[in-house]
Amino acid sequence: MNKKKIFPILGVALLSGSLLGCQTPVEADSPNKVNINASQNVKADQKLMQQAQDKLKELTGNTYELIQGTAMKDFVSFKRENFKYDVITYKKNGKLESININVNYEDLNGGKYQTELGKTWEALFPGEAPKYVSISVSNYSVGTISSNAKQNKQVYMTGKEQAHGVNYAPDDAPASVEKKAAQVLSKLTNGKVKKGAKLDRVFVRDGKPNVYQYKYKSKTMNASFAIEEKTLELLQAGVYHSNGKSVDNYKEFQNNEKEKDAKIKKLTLDTLMKNAVKDAKTMLNLDLKGYKGARGTNAWDKDQMTFTKKGAPTVIATVDADGSFNEFIVEKYGQHLSFGGNTIVGPANEEPKVLIN
Repeated sequence: MNKKKIFPILGVALLSGSLLGCQTPVEADSPNKVNINASQNVKADQKLMQQAQDKLKELTGNTYELIQGTAMKDFVSFKRENFKYDVITYKKNGKLESININVNYEDLNGGKYQTELGKTWEALFPGEAPKYVSISVSNYSVGTISSNAKQNKQVYMTGKEQAHGVNYAPDDAPASVEKKAAQVLSKLTNGKVKKGAKLDRVFVRDGKPNVYQYKYKSKTMNASFAIEEKTLELLQAGVYHSNGKSVDNYKEFQNNEKEKDAKIKKLTLDTLMKNAVKDAKTMLNLDLKGYKGARGTNAWDKDQMTFTKKGAPTVIATVDADGSFNEFIVEKYGQHLSFGGNTIVGPANEEPKVLIN
């Protein structure tokens, strides 16, 4: 292992004293705190690097040479050698923060996901196999996104072994789904728009009906919705209005988000429940009566609510600053379909580009 790539080189003055074997009287009588601290930091980083290598071995079956990544306060970051976009980050206390790496499926060597990925692909897309795999592990989620050589099919797998496939930009949907889509778009736009929604993707799940997602975009609004084949149920619907102004300044964006969070925080649970029942009925024809609602408590989900009811699918909803809801997702079959979605383009060892909608 080339330590020069991993750890900072000690200053010339410090090195020269130890190499020459001489010290001034003052130096001899006082402990060299800089050397001690530097040595401790090196040992700590070496320990974390070994943890990272062990984790990658568990996930991929391979042992990788690691180099130091971007320096961050209170964190230690690594990358696999020759992989530019790796994210392998540990907190200084040794806890894993996040790992996000891309691997060619053929390069997996008996790691955690290889067998399960092979089985899942065979079940969802018989006769096909993945070519590229994005492996993600963090405090919040564990799983993979794998895609095949044609780059139009994917399988999402989470740590709970839930899995579903995605086929991007399918040519068409069944006539019954197309007819339903026209009705949904008209309803979501209050009858103002009856055409223009484009079929974006189809979610393929083992033993379950396909789910077709449509998207509509104009200068004043965006809309998206997902229809389950056969039942023609809406499993997702979202409407986002725009005033035509964009926020380019990050500080301004942060201030807007803080103001929004503050307004949402003032809304009572009773008010939110009443609004959710009304909006879910309007947008999805979904009856939320009897559901219990819980507000998001984390920094990233303060504008979200989760609705649960025994024997019924969990519903995730996003609330606006005025207390109205702009999106609902129904987790039918216990699966949260990634309606935001992303796709990997290009082989892993050629620095794949991740496209995010």
